[in-house]
Amino acid sequence: MVMETIDKIMSNLGAADIDSRLEEQLIDGILYAFQEQTTEDVVMLNGFGTVINALAKRVKPYLPQICGTILWRLNNKSAKVRQQAADLISRIAIVMKTCQEEKLMGHLGVVLYEYLGEEYPEVLGSILGALKGIVNVIGMTKMTPPIKDLLPRLTPILKNRHEKVQENCIDLVGRIAGGGRGGAGGLGNTFGYIAKAIG
Repeated sequence: MVMETIDKIMSNLGAADIDSRLEEQLIDGILYAFQEQTTEDVVMLNGFGTVINALAKRVKPYLPQICGTILWRLNNKSAKVRQQAADLISRIAIVMKTCQEEKLMGHLGVVLYEYLGEEYPEVLGSILGALKGIVNVIGMTKMTPPIKDLLPRLTPILKNRHEKVQENCIDLVGRIAGGGRGGAGGLGNTFGYIAKAIG
């Protein structure tokens, strides 16, 4: 309930009136609540994403701690916890880019790449969504692992029939094929690659 209230306040009023002390308390509070939640809830995820996006550049000093929490949760035995951690990456990737944290995003990209063997389709779909979020903001040339390593790992995943996995995987392959630009040429390349991969 508290996170839902914070989400609504930040969405409607922004973060301009928040001083540095309140900012620190807010980040500490949402990090603690995120780590200690007993059921992985979309309300918590939405609120966390809203606060980070509202604070924008001001969140830079807290990003290493936030990413540390995400990495710790990506390694959790609970599928829901892993899924929520990956979903959070998708929501804050643009702020990480704004804060010029390409190195941190590169590290997250490598970790997500290592988790492409995830057995639960819902979690795998979120991992692919997080990779897509990073590719969208960091670009192809700065992506780690390099695209030449990422694409072969995506090929067997294209055969997965889970809707969320297919959607995110096809979108990610499309971004790669289009050089991050999309467009008609990228779409043609994507369908060609997908047909070869699954046919």
